Amino acid sequence: MEWTHRPYRDEKDFLALLAFLSDCNAAAPTAGYIQPGDLGWWLGQNEVLNPPDCVEIFEDSVGRVLGFVFSDPPTWAVIQASPGSSDALLDDMLTHSRARAGDPELTVWTFEGDASLIAALKRHSFIRTDKRTVQFEYRSAQQGLPELPKLPVGFSFTAISDSSQLKTARVKLHRAVWHPSQVTASAYEHLRASPAYDLELDVALVGSDGQLVAYALGWIDPKTRTGVMEPVGTHPDHRGQGLGRMVVQEVNRRLAERGAERIIIRTPESNVGACRLYASAGFQNIGYIYDYSR
Repeated sequence: MEWTHRPYRDEKDFLALLAFLSDCNAAAPTAGYIQPGDLGWWLGQNEVLNPPDCVEIFEDSVGRVLGFVFSDPPTWAVIQASPGSSDALLDDMLTHSRARAGDPELTVWTFEGDASLIAALKRHSFIRTDKRTVQFEYRSAQQGLPELPKLPVGFSFTAISDSSQLKTARVKLHRAVWHPSQVTASAYEHLRASPAYDLELDVALVGSDGQLVAYALGWIDPKTRTGVMEPVGTHPDHRGQGLGRMVVQEVNRRLAERGAERIIIRTPESNVGACRLYASAGFQNIGYIYDYSR
């Protein structure tokens, strides 16, 4: 098979990549493909990232997507290729990633179940490091519909509607959680315009004083009946009170009600607090995503 590769262009490419990821996850659910919602968040979260600079699409002679590379910054990459892709295609994707990095210390984020990519990395002298990300999953089909969280008196959940005041507060909360953050009001509007976004899954916990104290953003892929939460956070002034777990439970419940049978959350293994939070919300550790470097 012959192929070419080119930079990401426009919204048409975004829709094609969403469909590609959905198809890959349906065909090989244990191989560790990222979810369509992951891509929605990665490309929509700020105004600094320019998709044509960090997404390279590999396609066949009729324009069918065979895979893509997401690299931001250039020295870090996620490689997604169709199930059963040839060694030659994976080698070409790695060669592109190395050339973009312009540095021998390229790191590739790789799920332990992606045997083909791991073999390609070894061919290119990459070595698995000790740094890894935990993938947690909630299986609603087996574990049942998550229960309604029991909130403190005066607290409530809100979906982020088109209220300018609410959207401003949501951006402010995100920036406080992830300081320093590049998320801005206009970037958040861009994110909300994504076809993958559902405002009813963009949920914040409102404190008794009316301030937003924690939030989680859910994404769902109807084809694979899989949900993902990204990002998740609690305001630094309100941590250690179980509020993050409550909002995770609520978004988990909403995803399950929309038909998600698997709900995914990921966090670095070094983030012990987040690992405990997700486990306390009923999520189970189902594997790791490793950093491979050379």
